[in-house]
Amino acid sequence: MKEKDLLTKYKIDVQIILLLITSLMYFISAQVVFESIEYNSVYNYNYVRFILDIGFKILVLMVIGSAFFVQLIWLYTRVNTLNKLEENVKSSYLWSLGDSLTDLFINRSIALHSIVMLAAAFFGGGSLVATMIGGGAFPVLVLGICMFIGFPAMIVFLSRMGYLNRIMKDTKDMAEGRLNRDVKVKGKSPLSGHAENLNHLREGVRTSMHEQAKSERLKTELITNVSHDLRTPLTSIITYTDLLKKPNITEEERKQYIHILDKKSERLKVLIEDLFEVSKMASGNIELHRSRVDLTQLIQQAVGEHKEDLTQSQLDLRMTMPHDPIFAYVDGQKWWRLIDNLIVNVLKYALEGTRVYVTFKRTADGDAEFTVKNVAKYEISEDAEELFERFKRADASRHTEGSGLGLAIAQSIVDLHGARMSIDVDGDLFKVIVRIPAV
Repeated sequence: MKEKDLLTKYKIDVQIILLLITSLMYFISAQVVFESIEYNSVYNYNYVRFILDIGFKILVLMVIGSAFFVQLIWLYTRVNTLNKLEENVKSSYLWSLGDSLTDLFINRSIALHSIVMLAAAFFGGGSLVATMIGGGAFPVLVLGICMFIGFPAMIVFLSRMGYLNRIMKDTKDMAEGRLNRDVKVKGKSPLSGHAENLNHLREGVRTSMHEQAKSERLKTELITNVSHDLRTPLTSIITYTDLLKKPNITEEERKQYIHILDKKSERLKVLIEDLFEVSKMASGNIELHRSRVDLTQLIQQAVGEHKEDLTQSQLDLRMTMPHDPIFAYVDGQKWWRLIDNLIVNVLKYALEGTRVYVTFKRTADGDAEFTVKNVAKYEISEDAEELFERFKRADASRHTEGSGLGLAIAQSIVDLHGARMSIDVDGDLFKVIVRIPAV
């Protein structure tokens, strides 16, 4: 029925109030009917008028009674199950009012201030009315108290409302993207605490926007660098393949072209494998085989394999290793790859004729710390932390054969082990520090 649908659109407390009003009207109408029957002498034995009047009142009583019982039935159908009752009670206006009053006491200071200001306002208003209506000494006393309580409360209230308006305006400016101005913090009220929180939020939004812009820039650079690094060997492969198709090339040229093709193919293979590996590590889709590994011996062996390469690159290796072994639970193969990547990074980017320092020690807080330090041959103008990004190189002109994935793979290995890795750049001095808990 349309009437029922219209009634159920209202909250249950409104329906209960309408039911109570209808019941009150029913009892009033019944009282009127009973009084009319009891005091029928007013009609002076005019029975036709008496019957018509009583009939009309009984008809009204029946209509009101019918409306009462219909509302009662509709209310019952609305709450005839426990779930319906709970749902209707929680959606009622009275429940919402209770929630609002509960929310008022989330911050007790605001609740106390609100109650005091309301009490002062009621007291001040009542005092003013009493002074205007009454006379004598008591109203004058009440007026004096009102001036000392009501007016200061009003001034404080107006000041707080003005500060609230200022905070709301600054919040609107923040929502519209104007983040260059702090919200003014006044005093030590709850509103000033809210202003401080808004300032923290503003800084968080600015940092997030900066990180998002940085992420978009690095994403663009990643696409550009991947395209460049994949296209370079692929172009060479296509070019030398076309040269091999020529019938008039000599055997010596054929061998030379095949050698170049082999070299470029291997380069392309390594690049794709590195990209696949760093992507798999970043997604966490890789299994570690941890064991108790002597990191001192592992580092000596991994670095030792590159001593000849370091000598050929005119780099003077200086190693500082502990006398006693330092153990840690790591995946030995992955940790070897980490050390190898850091030394290969030195071979590619260290300045010829300089010293390379490799240090391994146990720190005071029980960590095993591995440090590689060298002088860079290229100016490192980038943010040092960005060198962990994929395809990011210190050599911005990309003259070297590196894929730009070495430090990214190293960082992924460190993250998988729950260790820490940091880069420190001081002018041309480049230092990588890796820390992992020792056992």
